[in-house]
Amino acid sequence: YEGKRIKSGLEVKGPGVGFIRPHADPKRLKANRDDFALMSKHLRMVQDQTQIDVYEDKSAQFWRWRDWMPDTGRFSGKDEAIRFAESADYPLVSKADVGASSKNVRILKTRAEGVRHCVEVFDKGIEVDHCAGGKKSRQKGYVLLQRFIPHKITWRVNIIGTKRAVFMRYCYPDKPVAQTGNVEPVMEMTKQVESLFDFCNRFAAHAGTKWCALDVLQDGDEWRLLETSLAWPWPSPGKCNDAPIFGTDKKWIQLFDVMFDEIEAGTW
Repeated sequence: YEGKRIKSGLEVKGPGVGFIRPHADPKRLKANRDDFALMSKHLRMVQDQTQIDVYEDKSAQFWRWRDWMPDTGRFSGKDEAIRFAESADYPLVSKADVGASSKNVRILKTRAEGVRHCVEVFDKGIEVDHCAGGKKSRQKGYVLLQRFIPHKITWRVNIIGTKRAVFMRYCYPDKPVAQTGNVEPVMEMTKQVESLFDFCNRFAAHAGTKWCALDVLQDGDEWRLLETSLAWPWPSPGKCNDAPIFGTDKKWIQLFDVMFDEIEAGTW
């Protein structure tokens, strides 16, 4: 396939297939949204508008998909946040809207820790890292608090049209941050993976997305969505390139081939 990289939707002459890599910087992300709207007039856009809109915005994901997540509360008032922190079961997970690879995710282990965290966020704010470019900002004026699910594995499912690729991120006791460096591709279909795919397929239909990445935890016999991301970059290092895309004989590194196969077949 012939293709080229462009810096702005103004360069689009059409027709063809378009694909945007969003940027974490809020101003750049707004430009990405504008580009999406402009490009979609000429090109068939692979990512859906919703995934562009909720990238780097966990609160937006919460408002859309909280029924799929562990019990989660978002509080924009200091008093209500403290009341919740005083009565909640612990541990709790606190998240900022921005960040990737578990940045800005905090495990609050005790009631005192939870109350102190809420006071700090609303009084002076907490510095948070964005997922690209070294940009920092402050989380202030809201807290996003979620029930903690004990787990050893975070599952990542990449949705590419009707096909799926799945990976396991191990959460080591001495390395609580799960990143791409400790990821393992899932190479075979099991009953557990079938159950995971069933959950992810139902969510994809609900969200109306055909190109997305899902972070999922197993909660007893249920599955819970942690957040969505964009499937283009992840995972990419080393042996992950040999991971299968289930439902096809192709490997992870050929995900664009899978996409174009479906587009050409009219099944995308």
